[in-house]
Amino acid sequence: MSDIVGIYNKIKKIFPNVQQNVPIAPFTAYKIGGNADLYYEVKNIDEIPKLIQFAESNYLSYFLLGGGCNTIFSDKGFRGLLIHNKADKIIVEGDRVTADSGAMLGLVIAEAKKNNLGGIIKLVALPGTIGGAVYGNAGAQGVEIGDFVEKVKLFDNKKGVIEEDNAYFQFSYRTSILKQNAQIVLRVTLKLPPLDPRNATAEVLQFRAQKQPKGKVAGSFFKNPSKDKAAGYLIDKAGLKGTSVGDMEVSQLHGNWLINKGNGTQEDLVKLARKLKEEVKKQFDTELNPENILIDEYGNRIDI
Repeated sequence: MSDIVGIYNKIKKIFPNVQQNVPIAPFTAYKIGGNADLYYEVKNIDEIPKLIQFAESNYLSYFLLGGGCNTIFSDKGFRGLLIHNKADKIIVEGDRVTADSGAMLGLVIAEAKKNNLGGIIKLVALPGTIGGAVYGNAGAQGVEIGDFVEKVKLFDNKKGVIEEDNAYFQFSYRTSILKQNAQIVLRVTLKLPPLDPRNATAEVLQFRAQKQPKGKVAGSFFKNPSKDKAAGYLIDKAGLKGTSVGDMEVSQLHGNWLINKGNGTQEDLVKLARKLKEEVKKQFDTELNPENILIDEYGNRIDI
């Protein structure tokens, strides 16, 4: 975007709280990324369609950021509008929980538990927002968010705001139809079973704490190739735990978790991930594919 100052002056008239040249790294789990040309924090979910329509009509690149756990930005930043979804309203009615897509998954689960609703307790330690969870069909310990989605309000560039039920999303392992189109999750309704008192949150957190590293981490980096082939197991068996490139390192606690030990960069992470992928392919003839999204400064996907 060559005329970013002109665009900034134009968007500021509609969205006065828009900012220029904002560091992205603090908003992400890995603490990686340069500055965004323009940045806007959304508190009202209805602003998202308006922001996207503004960007489209002004030929401005945009990216919607949620919890910052699954996106690794360029060290050069992002040349466009970074829309940070912090809309987090949660409503419980009977056995249904409806949440704005910017609500953190952990808070949605806590609100459900407070109202004696369960089903998703095992997801409590997963990072990120409910919108991101639906986008990637987040799961843990045999439970997936897609099992409980009843309906989702979406923004579609051509159709506007629409609503779709569970079948539309074609949920499968760590994916949904949303990874194939450009639709944006605005609001999610979950239909949940009664809370099973045997599923204590504290026990789930303790179980996950024993297996998950702390620090500048963002959960599993690679998808499991299959149910009987876990990515972490393959990386471990390949002797790759502790492998590092720059300040990015494979955790000694879990082979599928990468850690930013200090000032790790996207470039470091890409090199490390490609090294792991190449070695696992060489030793086990198995392809590893990332769960995380890596983008360049213009928002284009980077292949691992």
